[in-house]
Amino acid sequence: MQNKLWRLAAGAMMVAGLAGCSTLTDTVSQTWNKTWSSLGGKSQAPAESKTAQAPARAGLQPSQESGRWQGMYSLEGESGRFQDCNSGQTIAVLAEGDSVLLEQAYLNTRSHASASMLAEVVGRVQERPVADPVLARQGRKELALRVERFVTLSSKTNCSWP
Repeated sequence: MQNKLWRLAAGAMMVAGLAGCSTLTDTVSQTWNKTWSSLGGKSQAPAESKTAQAPARAGLQPSQESGRWQGMYSLEGESGRFQDCNSGQTIAVLAEGDSVLLEQAYLNTRSHASASMLAEVVGRVQERPVADPVLARQGRKELALRVERFVTLSSKTNCSWP
């Protein structure tokens, strides 16, 4: 486990050091993804299958219609993250709508700083440019959840996967 943490730290330092180099961004991104997936024990999809226009792999797709979502909510730094119970896919939570209520309920009830809690919201998945300015200029997109209505937050620490 300690070896994996060192590899993760080294990978993060490499990404931070090379993030400004636009010609190396794809290579750094692929290396980071391989390192991250090897830590989780998951196999990495071939790099050729990734496209800038299709960030959703299996499950979540952008939609103009609202729906009811159930998943694991957590905070990474100051950004909310939502892992959909149906697909298992994790996406960012936009800081708009009722996301403030969800975040406040989470902060008031979490057991520790890195806790994940089962949340239910009404909202929709939207596509937005990635946060990295170099990748954003290349047209890269990511999915994010817009919380239109906060429904409930539970102390359960996992989904009842279908």
